[in-house]
Amino acid sequence: MLQANVWVVELSLKSRYNIAMNNKFLWGLLIVVAAVLVGAYVYNKDKQESLDQSRDQAITDEIQRPSITINAKHQFKDGQHIFVGLVELPTPCHKISTTVERIENETIINVNYNSEAEVCSEVITEKEFRISFEGNVDDSIIAKLNGELVNLNIFEIDSTKNIDEVKIFNKG
Repeated sequence: MLQANVWVVELSLKSRYNIAMNNKFLWGLLIVVAAVLVGAYVYNKDKQESLDQSRDQAITDEIQRPSITINAKHQFKDGQHIFVGLVELPTPCHKISTTVERIENETIINVNYNSEAEVCSEVITEKEFRISFEGNVDDSIIAKLNGELVNLNIFEIDSTKNIDEVKIFNKG
């Protein structure tokens, strides 16, 4: 009988040890799983914030994008920028004037139009403008039409060619 009691005590100690080891293993496993879940949450949260910011930036860009586009040929020759482009005017009586202004590191081509005619047929008319100015080859150049920022669609022309003889064909 004594031998049976010793065996029961020994078995009882072994099972307590196994239960304790199983609990330690389970707690360790639980901590590792929790750490992985927290890491995944933090990673995805940063990714979601970045996605939200890029989505917001795209919306802002779309809202602020100019609705008017000016197509222009550009040539840089002998330290001069030469731009020749077309502008749609509300009537054939409108006249075009161009000026250049420099603000910090940006060069702005101002294309303005107005009409002094009292009576003129309202037919949308394309008219050509031409402007040249000194600058560097890497100048940042933007355009405004009657003070409103526009998309300047630039077609680069090689300096060995005559800019007036080069035709651009732009569909839409």
